[in-house]
Order: sequence, then structure tokens, then C-alpha cells
Amino acid sequence: MIYLEKRGLKEFVTFVPGINPTRAQKQFGIQAINYYDQSSFEADYNHKDVFVKDAEKSLSQNNPSLNEGDVVISNSLQLATMVGKNNVGKVLSLNFIKIEFDKEQLDKRYFLFLFNAYKDVRRQKERELQGSGPVLRIPLRSLEEIIIPVVPLEEQHKVGAIYVETLKLQSRLNKYADLIGQFTSSIIEETLEGK
Repeated sequence: MIYLEKRGLKEFVTFVPGINPTRAQKQFGIQAINYYDQSSFEADYNHKDVFVKDAEKSLSQNNPSLNEGDVVISNSLQLATMVGKNNVGKVLSLNFIKIEFDKEQLDKRYFLFLFNAYKDVRRQKERELQGSGPVLRIPLRSLEEIIIPVVPLEEQHKVGAIYVETLKLQSRLNKYADLIGQFTSSIIEETLEGK
């Protein structure tokens, strides 16, 4: 039996919001900024080159760019993912939040499982959604107050690894399903055209 206690996320992580694009050039002195956007997030979320060794480098005022293995939350989707090699060096806009971890207490992959898939956390996120129109967001203070189950770090590693492998498998299965669909369509079309 696993010992389980429940605690707020703010005890384990710090939420760092993305930067305002209109102020970024002045603030950081960067002329051309390559922003981490929704397509970058989706590539990472769909596990194209995403899961890597834990390389923890902090976001500083002088270097706001992302590193491989950083965890980010999409405000519009209320989902989290790890930054992959293809998105290293990009800068987060206000549409995203970077998570800084106390590695001694909360595993990144376990966090991904909790934030994306754990039913109790999903319900808490749904209750905290705010805004109007098509894009609802969760305020930072509400993210900090999300209650998570805390298990020993060894168990977190196991759960996180299983979650990641499941996502990788789902991604491959979706890719194969698309290929089978394309192949089937081309065979049917060739048959109908008399080839």
C-alpha cells in the first residue's frame, strides 16, 4: 500500500508566466524573438522528440528561452508537456506558463500525469476556469492551490514513466491509424479509377 497525502502544488513548483510580446524586445534587448506557440506545444505534446533527461536550467531575467525538458502549460488547453529539442531556445509568450520544480519532491512526469490525466486535478482545473469567449484560463493563484496526491518519489517515477510510455504508444498508434487510412483510401480510389 502506498502512503498518500494531499498537498497544494505551490509547495512543489513555481509558476513562471510567459512574457508580454509587446514589451519583450525592450525588456530583453532581443531583436527577433522566436516564440513558443500553439504548434510548438502540440508538437511537444504529441511526443515528437519530447521526453528527455531532466536538464533543469532556470528562466532568468537575462535569458527567457526554453531548455530541453522544461515543463510548460498551455493556458488555452489547460494541458502540460515537456519541451523537446525542436523548441529549445524559443521564448514563452503570455499564452504559456513554465513550471520550475523542486526536483527533490515532485517528479516532472508525475506532474504531467496529474495535470493532464488525473481526474481529481482535472475537476479542480474545470472549477477554476475564468474568462469569456472561446479561451478560458486558470489564474496563477488557482493553479498554486490545486491539491495533488503526494506519494514517495520512487512511486512518482514509476507512475510518470508508465504515463509517458503510454502517451508515446498512443502517439505511434495514431500515426499508424492515419497511415492505414491513407493506404486504404488510395487502394479504394485506384480500384474505382480502374487501375
